[in-house]
Amino acid sequence: MPSDNIPLSEWSGSGATRELHETIRKFNEVTSRQTQEILKLTRVIAFLTFVMAVGLAIQIFLALR
Repeated sequence: MPSDNIPLSEWSGSGATRELHETIRKFNEVTSRQTQEILKLTRVIAFLTFVMAVGLAIQIFLALR
């Protein structure tokens, strides 16, 4: 039987379940933001790689001329 000092949510686990759901929700928000930042960085790196490859192609063309 639940004691008078312990809330029912502690006995049933519903309080812990709510906390777990909230923690998972916050974790998912943070992970989503991190994923968006990683995608931005990946696009920037891909663009810079393309620019570098174009520069290399120009250098090779000029050297062979």
